[in-house]
Amino acid sequence: MSSEKVKVVIRCGETVVEFEGGHEEVWRSINKFFSETYPALEIVRKLTGAIDVTELARKLEDFVEFRDGRIIIMKEMDAKRRILLCLAAAYVGRRLGLFDKEDLAPKEIAAYTGLDERVARARLSELRKSGLVVKTDEGLYSFASNSIGELFGEGS
Repeated sequence: MSSEKVKVVIRCGETVVEFEGGHEEVWRSINKFFSETYPALEIVRKLTGAIDVTELARKLEDFVEFRDGRIIIMKEMDAKRRILLCLAAAYVGRRLGLFDKEDLAPKEIAAYTGLDERVARARLSELRKSGLVVKTDEGLYSFASNSIGELFGEGS
């Protein structure tokens, strides 16, 4: 798939822009075009806490993989960081069509991270209390945008 060429044409009023190349290059170019053409989108993203999925995916590429419908954490690290990477991967994977859901049960998180389920539950509770993950009414967990700084040592 990476050797396939993609061509995208965008028409905005009188402006017509074409992007052609590998899918990742085209995706980045389109995002750059929209952020430069419509700078208000960046302001809205910051005000609403929305996550730049492309940038987050780029940051995750050395840490996680999607394989056979599963999230694989590729590096050894502490339990909290493994959980945050897992949830960030589910978030990105869902938006990019690589994964079915972004809210995960503690049992699923334990399986994807290689943690004992009791350890995963304890760390999830700590992460929730710190505001780094969100717990749904159904008992599932999801990625919180403010955990990007925790994962990658920067602000969101």
